[in-house]
Amino acid sequence: MTLPCPPVREMLNALVGIDTTSSGSNLAAVELVESWLESVPNIRMQRIYDSAKKKANLIAWAGPEVGPDRDGLIVSGHLDCVPVEAEGWTGDPFVVREHSDRLYGRGVCDMKGFDAIAVASFAQAASSVTRPLVLMMSFDEEVGSHGIAAIADQLDPSVLPREALIGEPTSGKIVALHKGHLRFTLSSTGKNAHTAFPQDGVNAIEPLAEAAVRLAELRRQFEQEGGPNADRFPEAPFLVLTVAIIEGGSAINVVPDDARLGFGVRLLPGTDPEAVEARIRSHLRPLLGDKLRLTRDAFSPPMPEHQGLKIRKALHDIGAPLDPHGAPFGTDGGMLFAKLGVQSLLWGPGDIQNAHMPDEWIQSHELETSASDLRSILGRLVF
Repeated sequence: MTLPCPPVREMLNALVGIDTTSSGSNLAAVELVESWLESVPNIRMQRIYDSAKKKANLIAWAGPEVGPDRDGLIVSGHLDCVPVEAEGWTGDPFVVREHSDRLYGRGVCDMKGFDAIAVASFAQAASSVTRPLVLMMSFDEEVGSHGIAAIADQLDPSVLPREALIGEPTSGKIVALHKGHLRFTLSSTGKNAHTAFPQDGVNAIEPLAEAAVRLAELRRQFEQEGGPNADRFPEAPFLVLTVAIIEGGSAINVVPDDARLGFGVRLLPGTDPEAVEARIRSHLRPLLGDKLRLTRDAFSPPMPEHQGLKIRKALHDIGAPLDPHGAPFGTDGGMLFAKLGVQSLLWGPGDIQNAHMPDEWIQSHELETSASDLRSILGRLVF
């Protein structure tokens, strides 16, 4: 069913009302955005699915086809959100609540607020642009930018402009670079036995305890060493290694036969991920073998700083301040550059520290200001 493109606040309410936690499907949200855009003339839309066809990226093109110089602009957001389980919400996470200029709800800040602004701005601009304008709504940004990787597998980079504005919550500041993230799992295999007869079993958890100690040693080494672009990340000017998950065991009186440890390393832009993985394997080598295996689960590339971007000048022209520091978190910007050669900046409403938490919030006036600013940016770049 085709629906007229509603006001930003109504779109935000509708998007938040759909649970798009990364572990589930986002197709209901994709269908909703499509219904808003179907009445917009002279645009082309395409879904790009994951392998199970339970999730999709939505890409919409307006204006002329992308030429050899890849002129134009991508306005990029992601539809997925982090989970709400085990969090102390004071209201329904999937219903937007307003109080004292704050809007509360899962995803209002990261990043369905910007998604609504982007859809509205694209719909308003589409029939008048003279340069290529692309709206990109991705899946699985929160768990490794798998949606962008799927786009790279199915689209030639030549059909996309070379520059992108990614609407992550930066409090309206221009952020030019961010860290990446390497994710690993250590899997340990043992043998079940009654704990009254430990000689009959092999404890799968104990090797992980030794591995955690070794990883803590490596973490301290990273903290002392710094790395490329360390001065742009003053709060953590080094590779950040975090042991984040330990799982195993079934009962207190059973020797565990299976256990897992998950850890990640946040990489500074300019860091060689292969060298980091090699160093981790070397540090754990005395423990690794048939019973303790290390696998790389995902890699979200860092986003390097790109010089001479038209989008940067447009943001400067509307008065957006440049953050001298990089973002310590990851976004789709790293994967867009690594896989598709797209050069990005981060700019959007909201504060990242208000995301990924109970009662996630954004100030309603920020949405209004950002919507106006985005229209001005598009006027400078694609009209």
